[in-house]
Amino acid sequence: MGNQHFATSVRQAPRVAEKGEPGERCTLRLELRLLADCGIVGVPNAGKSTLLSVVSAARPKIADYPFTTLEPQLGVVRVSDDESFVMVDVPGLVEGAHEGAGLGDRFLRHLERTRAFVHLLDGAKPLDDILHDIATIEGELRAWNPHLLEKPALLVLNKLDLPSARESLERLREQFPGIRAISAATREGVRDLIFAIWQKIEHAPIPETVAPPARIELVARDAFRIERQRDGAFLISGDRVERLAAMTNFDSDEGLARFERALARMGVEKKLRDLGAAEGDTVRIGPYEFTYS
Repeated sequence: MGNQHFATSVRQAPRVAEKGEPGERCTLRLELRLLADCGIVGVPNAGKSTLLSVVSAARPKIADYPFTTLEPQLGVVRVSDDESFVMVDVPGLVEGAHEGAGLGDRFLRHLERTRAFVHLLDGAKPLDDILHDIATIEGELRAWNPHLLEKPALLVLNKLDLPSARESLERLREQFPGIRAISAATREGVRDLIFAIWQKIEHAPIPETVAPPARIELVARDAFRIERQRDGAFLISGDRVERLAAMTNFDSDEGLARFERALARMGVEKKLRDLGAAEGDTVRIGPYEFTYS
């Protein structure tokens, strides 16, 4: 506040003014969660990138070795001339992904903003390995956020162009009647899958962004602490008293007098006397140092 704020009927030209209040400083950690309607999740090399490249114009890296996708890839899937949805290819998840294995903790967060997801299975694997992959992915989703398993999901067996995949499909249907099968390479069943995903998205609620509750510490405005330091000086700390010192212009006699009156009203002087402060003792408030009188 400038000197005009301190003008009164008896003191019309005050020479006291405050300095600017110290700015606030904090450290923030921002986490990006991609905005997508559907996520493709599965173990490495299940064909997630191939599926995304087939149903959209996205061109993710595709190779015959795991972990070819190192960053989530987005693609727009066209359902009709007027309808479309955004799909994200989440890099392959491995056991322990929720704890950071294979950078899984960086990828799982993107599923939290999706409305539905496709759990893609590698049909080239033996049946026991496919069942193990299903349990692994579901376990990682549950460990990261149990609410992920409440999202609409489609269990899809990929690589149906392989004879072994068709054999596994028959046995998988005994345990998972709703399982679907596609071949991303030949596009068999892909169009039907797109319509099934779209129906899931239409009936799924829009995910809410729920922030963790902030820790709020309530401190009385007039609270302050006085400590006796090793060198005998008195250290006064507290939000209000430190802010008052930072905003006072000590080159001004009127500013210094106002500062002393404010300390007296807050009870700082009385507390110093009670603690045995004597003439000539050093008093510190933040970076400022005074001689007690």
